Formats: sequence, C-alpha cells, structure tokens
Amino acid sequence: MTDIRLLDRLWEGVLLIDERLRVVYQNEYAKNYLGNVYGLAISEALRVPRLSEIVDAFLANTETVIETTFVKSGVEKHFMIRTINPHIIFQDISERKLLESAKMDFVNSLVHEFSTPLTVINGYTQLLMDERSSLPAETSGTVERIMRSTQRLSKLVDELAMLSNLELHNYKSTVQTINLNTLVEEVVAETEPKWKKKDLTISVNAPTDLYLKSDALLVYRIVANVFSNSIKYSYMGGKVEIQLSKDKNSVSVSIQDHGMGIRSEEIPRIFERFYRSSSAKASGMSGLGLGLALVKHALSVIGGTIEVNSRYMLGTEVTVKFPRVD
Repeated sequence: MTDIRLLDRLWEGVLLIDERLRVVYQNEYAKNYLGNVYGLAISEALRVPRLSEIVDAFLANTETVIETTFVKSGVEKHFMIRTINPHIIFQDISERKLLESAKMDFVNSLVHEFSTPLTVINGYTQLLMDERSSLPAETSGTVERIMRSTQRLSKLVDELAMLSNLELHNYKSTVQTINLNTLVEEVVAETEPKWKKKDLTISVNAPTDLYLKSDALLVYRIVANVFSNSIKYSYMGGKVEIQLSKDKNSVSVSIQDHGMGIRSEEIPRIFERFYRSSSAKASGMSGLGLGLALVKHALSVIGGTIEVNSRYMLGTEVTVKFPRVD
C-alpha cells in the first residue's frame, strides 16, 4: 500500500502491464491524462503516434525513451515515454518543448540579424589587414585583434545556423568517403594553439588508413567539438588521448581527457542547447553550451551514437560511433 501511495505522488504517469499486455495498475498522474484505463490493452490505453515502437520495445524488454504527442481536451501535449518492463512511464514535456521552440526562434532571429553586419565588418577588416604593412604598429595590432574577435563571432553564428538547420531538418547531407585518420589530424592541427597554450600532450592511436562513408562536414564538426571540449576542460600540463577503431558495424572515435569531469546527475543534460555544467560555470570558462547540442543533432542525421563516461574532477571519455556503410 505504501508503494502505491508513493507512485501516486509522482509527477510521471506509471502503467503496470501484465503478460497479456493489459494495464493492471495506473497511478493518479496516469488517470489524470488517460482516464481509467484499467484492464485495457496498451493499444487502447495509449492512443499516441509511434505506439508500435513503444510496444516493440516493451516486448523486447528494452529500456527506451520515445517522444510523442497526445491530445488532451482538444490540446496537443508532448509526451516522453519510457519502457521499463513491466512498466510504461510517461511525462508531459509540453512546457519544455515550448521553451525549446522559443529558444530556437530567438536563435534564428539572432543568426539572421548578425549575419549581414558581420559580413560587412569582415570585409572591411580584411581590407585593413591587406594594408596593415602601411599602418602604424599600434593600429596594425588593433586591426588583428578586431579580425580575431570577428572570426570568433562569425564561427559562433555559423554554429548557431548549422544547429538550427539540423534541428529543423533543413540540412542536406552529402555522403562521401572520408579518411578518418586525416580528418583527426586536421582537427588536432587546427586546435594546436589551444592545446599548446595549456601545455597538453595529445596522443593519437589509430590503425592505418581508416575510412568511413558519411557526411564529411558533420563528422568533422562532431570530432572537432568533442576534442575542443576535452582541451577546454583539461588541466594544465594534462593529456588527451584519441583512439580510433572499427568493428563489423561501426567506426569509433574515443577521446579521453583527465580534466575536471562532469557530475553524474548532469550528464543527461549536457546535450541540451545552452546547457553548461556546474564545473564549466565554476571554472569561469567562456562558452554558450552549443557544441554538444550540435554533436547530438549531427549524429542523428548520419545515424551515429555517442556515449559519455565521466568522473567528477578525474576526467571524461567520449566515444562516438559512426555506422559503416559499404
């Protein structure tokens, strides 16, 4: 009886399903949304899109999370449904989806408003850079600082634009053969000023000529963002290890640092746009929390996966798997 009372206090709907795939218990949250569904089959109790995926996951005894919609009193609600046999657990995430939509609208407006003036500033700054030999030394140094700052801002706007295109499914993927060894070398070379500034040792362990068929731009962005995070959150004089490998179904890139790490309770949120972990905030490091959000959406486009293992204050290992396509 105590367990049932506890379940009735949850801000999640809980359905207990028997071997005949019928509801034999529902808590108060579930009754509020679904009405009395006791004794009904899953297909009758949960009238939502993607129902077949939910049933298949339940029958396979697979823990999975599916986002779908549900109409309540004529209003469409967004649900997050988890299958944990013999339970199906769901939660109304409509407010979160509304907030995400508002963030997306804001970012799209920001990208639109920034793009044109940045192009103009970049153009005039480049003209000054071309003539810097004739400028006073102090003025030449100022122009170089303006150029670096403008390039950083342009890169941020580009990432925001790409993230929005990925989220809105406007990105057109192009598949080509990629030499992953060369791609990783390019990422390491491009970020050399950053890791040398922190006196980091970069170790790359990879088989010779590891090839992958995928979208080169997305793969580059994925590896570059994960590697940049490892650099950013490493301690001075530390080490970052990159391991490339392959199996029958996938090609993997594993990047491990020995830096400040992430608290376990925060790991599920690190792929949210604008989310920054408490260790990132406490360190005073700059950033908007866009990199891993972009990684997540890029992987969804090319069918890849990502796994994060971290120990707070001891380091983080991120493994990205890209599907092998013959």
